[in-house]
Amino acid sequence: MAFVGEINMVLSLVLIEGQDVSREILRCLSLGNAKQLVIGSAEGFGVILHIAAESLVDFDNALRELARISGVTGLLTLALRTT
Repeated sequence: MAFVGEINMVLSLVLIEGQDVSREILRCLSLGNAKQLVIGSAEGFGVILHIAAESLVDFDNALRELARISGVTGLLTLALRTT
C-alpha cells in the first residue's frame, strides 16, 4: 500500500565523467537495490547510465559506488524521476 508522497522507485539518467571509464565495469558493478543500464558514450565527457533504484537512499548509495570507480572524475544527474 502506497502513501501520499511515498517514493516507490527512482529513475535517473547519469553522466559518468572521465576519459578512460570502462563501460564493462559500469555494466557489471553491483549496486545493491539499484540496477544500471549503459546507454552509451558521450564523446569527450564519459558514459551515460540509466539507473533504477528502489528508494532515494538506494540511489544515493549507487552514486557513491559509481564515484569510487577508477577513472571517474565526476557524476552529473541529467534527469531524475520518482514514482
